[in-house]
Amino acid sequence: MQPDPFGNLQDWGHAMELLTTLSDNGKLNECQPGLARILAFQGNWRIREETLKRMRYIQNPSNDLIRQVINIIADANLYYEMRIIACQAIEELLNRNHHPYYASMQTVLLQTLSAQMSVPQPPIFQQALESLHSLACAKFCVASNQ
Repeated sequence: MQPDPFGNLQDWGHAMELLTTLSDNGKLNECQPGLARILAFQGNWRIREETLKRMRYIQNPSNDLIRQVINIIADANLYYEMRIIACQAIEELLNRNHHPYYASMQTVLLQTLSAQMSVPQPPIFQQALESLHSLACAKFCVASNQ
């Protein structure tokens, strides 16, 4: 399996089909560089959302993949629904995964959440941020200031 089998993301229909096939066959873990590239790709919201929704099938997420999800949470230029889905994706990983989140990812996640919560947000996004922040603090054994 190639680490990035998705090819030209402008042809998102093919990439979406491949994403579904890989997910159905339990092969998403093997192509994390490609998944990270999809999440960084701003050319199509559908494939980014679908990738976020399929994060729960990743057994051992790479730092790069986690970083891309955190970037989506922090991107004020994105619509709130995608940012909420990104919060939910990280929550699923934290709840299910025994992956040792390295100190750098813990710090980046908590700093991003704190920064987002420090400015007024729509209530539904604020709730997603607070839920993820609370879970992250509990998982990382960090006191919550919120």
